[in-house]
Amino acid sequence: MRLDKGVIAEINMGGRGGGEAVFAPALIDFRRVNECLFDFINDKSGERLELKKQQNLQWFDGWKYHNLSADDRNITMLFVLHNNKKVLKICSVGLGKMIDTLLGDPDYDDAGWSADVLRNLYEIKQKAAKVQSKLPLHVKKFVEKYPNIFSIHYSLYILLTNFLLTSAHVRAILHM
Repeated sequence: MRLDKGVIAEINMGGRGGGEAVFAPALIDFRRVNECLFDFINDKSGERLELKKQQNLQWFDGWKYHNLSADDRNITMLFVLHNNKKVLKICSVGLGKMIDTLLGDPDYDDAGWSADVLRNLYEIKQKAAKVQSKLPLHVKKFVEKYPNIFSIHYSLYILLTNFLLTSAHVRAILHM
């Protein structure tokens, strides 16, 4: 996956909603689609990408992740972490790897990340299509706990460190 880092530096991540339209120009060779499990597709490579844009707490429709196909397990989950203005970090993980990791860690059971809960939510959705049930995930903590499963595509902190800016400069940039 290729990202236009110049565009990323100019994106204002403020506001509510999915952020797909705001972030789309940064995704090189991807086009926007409206699918259940993904938001973008690269027609050349076939890569499918789901964009998750939150400062930290992200909510997921748990029913979607029950009984994923082998193909769907390869969807790229792209997390855009920000401070409500600037993009701070962009990281990705395969959907299957993310779900396996969440379901394999008892620390996430209370939030509903278990195979039984995903199955139950799926069954409820089949009977009552308008019912919504969301599972929480604190993305920053998840990335910190499992750094080896993520690819880091962008980090404002690394870019700033490379320029050897003072903390006053960093604070000024983050608040632009």
